Amino acid sequence: MNSKIITLNDKQLNELNVFFKKIGIPTTKISKEFNIEEVSSQISDIYEKTISPGQSEAVLRRVMGIPLSPKQRTQLYDLRKKIQRYEKFLNNFREWRTKYDHELKIIILGLTKEQSEYLPSALTKPFIAVERDVIGVNFLTKLIEIYDKSLIRLQIWDVTSQRRFAFLRPQFYKGAAAAILVFNKENRDSFDMVKTYYNELKESTGLKFKTKGKFRKEISLPVALIAMGNKTVVPYEEILALNKNIGTSYYELGNIEDERFQQILDGIGVALILRFQG
Repeated sequence: MNSKIITLNDKQLNELNVFFKKIGIPTTKISKEFNIEEVSSQISDIYEKTISPGQSEAVLRRVMGIPLSPKQRTQLYDLRKKIQRYEKFLNNFREWRTKYDHELKIIILGLTKEQSEYLPSALTKPFIAVERDVIGVNFLTKLIEIYDKSLIRLQIWDVTSQRRFAFLRPQFYKGAAAAILVFNKENRDSFDMVKTYYNELKESTGLKFKTKGKFRKEISLPVALIAMGNKTVVPYEEILALNKNIGTSYYELGNIEDERFQQILDGIGVALILRFQG
């Protein structure tokens, strides 16, 4: 009889299922006739040998409530000491892990109050931040890791369309590396405001962005146009004509919660770095 095959009872099956889900191991590896040696070796491979097969087996036996041999207790002790060393390193590294290589300012114009209120749940909002209704802009950030493993911090300025802040908007545009213009297809006024935003951007920035740091070059300011909503009161031909006239990238989303909104932000960040390096 193979000593590495363990016949599991219902409690052991449940304990292993819970444990595997917590550490991200497929529960399909668990069966009534459980090959602990084989699974321990697979876990070691998944964790890139930072935990040995013997240490993995000791952990699994402890999870299942099976008594450990002296050798297995030693392996578990060694693993605990290793984890303590890792924790010490990671705790000290934590403050550096979000140090970014590039910072880019992205302007978002045209979001409704409800859409703006959603952003902090998808992006990072500073602990001390004044609301958009008070000063005319919300400040948020997003960290993305790109193809060359560098870290980009997107500094996102969610600018209100309220008329009482119209005189301030051109000030908010300064230093922007890109802009996102949003309109609601179900609201004609929202669509018409896109032209206003674009003209303001053009007058304030010249649709140019001067990079700083090691790149030091001037690039054209990329502008994305996002149509929100499902139904439309604006003829599609008119939308396409505007998009062509102002030379934007065009996207359609059902709502701000669409995961593609995050992908658009990520794509802008990558595209900017490519322009800087080109």
